[in-house]
Amino acid sequence: MQAKVITNFVRLNESDFQTKVTLIVASLTGNARFPEPWPAPAPSLAQINAAFDVYRSAYRASLTHDTLKIAERNSAREALSGLLQTLVKYLEFVANDNESALQSTGFDLRRDAVRGDHAETLVAPEGLKLKRGVLGGQVDVRVNRLLGAGSYEAEIAQGDPNVEDNWHHALTSTSSMHMLLRDLPAAQTFWVRVRGINTAGAGLWSEPASIMVV
Repeated sequence: MQAKVITNFVRLNESDFQTKVTLIVASLTGNARFPEPWPAPAPSLAQINAAFDVYRSAYRASLTHDTLKIAERNSAREALSGLLQTLVKYLEFVANDNESALQSTGFDLRRDAVRGDHAETLVAPEGLKLKRGVLGGQVDVRVNRLLGAGSYEAEIAQGDPNVEDNWHHALTSTSSMHMLLRDLPAAQTFWVRVRGINTAGAGLWSEPASIMVV
């Protein structure tokens, strides 16, 4: 088995994402296995810290539940994640399959076994149902269970659901039931879609459904 760095952060909520980035930055600062300066296109720690500051500022602004502020937070998170994913390519190259070196980076690792399975892309889940939660700003999301899915990702959108740029990651869950969206602004309509994820990656999106948040 070969250890590889996990570069997909969609399963992490905002708090866990900040904790993980903080750990990565601390682990790489002064790391003798990966001394700076790093060659392009790998971003420097200074660039990562700057992007992290932008994200944290956007996160704090989004706590008002303003839709535009949430979109800015999501955009800043995507930009920061992109820098980390680019850096990982350099870290894996330098580590040259040295697992202890990769563990020192603060990133999580996965181990790819010699493929004996032939996992296929998951079909779109069916039976998407949306229900208002017990508290204001909550929406309970459910879909029929997908055989072979290890987790499920939900996205939300406002405006035209046919415009891909309107969609943003909402949560990742290990269950197809009781996926709870929180802190949505009241008196606004949101579209929701869900897809399954397995060892082959992300599957196809469900047909979207809409609901008015109260």
